[in-house]
Amino acid sequence: MNRVFRLDRYQIESVAVVLNESYDAKLPSHAGDVSVKMTIAPHKEDPTRYLLSLELFVRPKKDHEKAFFPYNIAIKGRAFFVFKDNCPKDQAKHVLSLNGASILHGLLRAQVAQITAQSVHGQFLLPTMNFVEMAQSQQAGKPTKASKGKEHAKP
Repeated sequence: MNRVFRLDRYQIESVAVVLNESYDAKLPSHAGDVSVKMTIAPHKEDPTRYLLSLELFVRPKKDHEKAFFPYNIAIKGRAFFVFKDNCPKDQAKHVLSLNGASILHGLLRAQVAQITAQSVHGQFLLPTMNFVEMAQSQQAGKPTKASKGKEHAKP
């Protein structure tokens, strides 16, 4: 398989996991608003290197705290990617907005899972994200808000 790019390293910039005091574990499912902010920036000197930042927020829908996920979550991370060849910026950004974002999301998801595993309501996995849909929305000029209100069974 021809490798176009590789993850060089990643960092967690900030993470906040706050217990949802109103959470009702007896409810059959829980939902909340999940949003993501993505930033892609080329390296100033090396055209093969890029920085991808993701900020993920998991918040309750207004007046639905009992049916909300067990935690309020905000996490920000960044990943540094290196392309095999000097590819055009548009192509690099497209690849990173799909594949790079998926990689970094998985790493952030694992961090949240590890933190919540020792918390009151137990381990919580961030909902999966559809980065293809987000890219299509961006191309259509729509806001980049991620999936809204994904339902999940009890953790």
